Amino acid sequence: MTTKVERCAIYIRVSTTEQMMHGKSLEAQKEYLTNYAREHNMAIVGIYADEGKTARKELKKRKAIHSLLQDVEAGKIDVVIFWRIDRWFRNLSDFYKVQDILDNHNVRWISTSEPGINMETRDGRLQLNVVLSIGQNEVDTTSERIKFVNEASIRNGKLIFGDANMGYGYKSGIVDGQKRMVKDHDREHVVNAFYEYFFKHQNKCATLRYIQETYDPDFSFGIMRTLLSSEFYKGTYRGFPYCPAYLTEDEWNKLQKIQKRNVKATPSGRIYLFAGMIRCPVCGQLLCGTGCSSIINRKTGAKRTYCYYRCNRAMIDHICSYRHRLSQNLVENYLLDNLENEYKNYKVKCEKIEKEKEKQKKKQSPEKLRKELDRLNFLFQKGRIDWDYYNEEYGRIESELNDLQSTLPEPVTNYGYLEELLDTDFRTMYDQLSQENRRAFWRSIIQEIHVNEDHAIISVDFL
Repeated sequence: MTTKVERCAIYIRVSTTEQMMHGKSLEAQKEYLTNYAREHNMAIVGIYADEGKTARKELKKRKAIHSLLQDVEAGKIDVVIFWRIDRWFRNLSDFYKVQDILDNHNVRWISTSEPGINMETRDGRLQLNVVLSIGQNEVDTTSERIKFVNEASIRNGKLIFGDANMGYGYKSGIVDGQKRMVKDHDREHVVNAFYEYFFKHQNKCATLRYIQETYDPDFSFGIMRTLLSSEFYKGTYRGFPYCPAYLTEDEWNKLQKIQKRNVKATPSGRIYLFAGMIRCPVCGQLLCGTGCSSIINRKTGAKRTYCYYRCNRAMIDHICSYRHRLSQNLVENYLLDNLENEYKNYKVKCEKIEKEKEKQKKKQSPEKLRKELDRLNFLFQKGRIDWDYYNEEYGRIESELNDLQSTLPEPVTNYGYLEELLDTDFRTMYDQLSQENRRAFWRSIIQEIHVNEDHAIISVDFL
């Protein structure tokens, strides 16, 4: 009897660890399924392959599945065939998400080597759920075991990945008879130059251009992003000492602070000296740079650039009342004239805060908390308080005592560099700086500039 030809999609998958296993390679699956389709009067409309993907990988990361589902929704497929159900899914929730789409378009699937597993019969559905549950548990168990082994290797500094995943400036090497991450001597000077330039100028685009023009034309934005974010460069991985460091912990923390305040270059070439430093006095949003240019000499065409800071939540979103544009020139002139006074005021404010902290520490000293525990013990032994009250209060005070003893002393900020700067003729030095270096100057000493609704600077916080 002649049967209608069905349009068939072949789905094949192999994870990285299965690449070399007999019978599980993509080519072996493809050949087997192609022959199956021909023998069962199916017309192959597409072959969808996920190479190096596990069946527990997030559904959004399995690109071949998405392509297959798009063709299902376009009405191009009648049946999907795969070698085994574990090639299709090992995740119950993702399986049924895809199954809903197949059902909506009347598309069925066939596990060619497991004819007993199907969605058409009760026994087939039971067997399907059992196999999927076992497969999911097996993958989870394997994943936990691999994670445990990897964590042990990381603690011992053993290398667990290839050179491509190490980051610019590192390579694999043998240290004390063990394969570890070591510095790449051919690129070490480039990495050091990158950090030196970035700390000095605090500008991503300028640093990228400098490295490309001076050291490595292939140095990309992606490499720069890795150097600014990967903990390898402070010598750790997942919090454990792991490799030679390019930066100290303090330098790394400083790098992260600079990144948060870093600003993009504007198409107009305008340089905003205080971007990321000023907040809206009404809504607290960071003020954004804006500006304009005007011709000051019609014969020569010379222009003057004006830079301002505004609240976009007021100007664009209309959900804030602060519609003033703060002049960069006024802020700059104010800081140059009042930098010393602002520093003195900030120092007094910090000293007051430190005194308040000391008072709080004295109120909650370990000695007082221990005496309170002794008092509770005495009252309970004398029968003056019941067990519930005693147990609750003892637990609370003991928790406070543990927190107090585990709290590390906060590092004292050293403003010696700023005091030395104020003792010099920094105005003369400042006048000779380019706009980019002026921005780097302010960003190296100022954390935040506070303004009020009358557009006046009320205080400055220093780094």
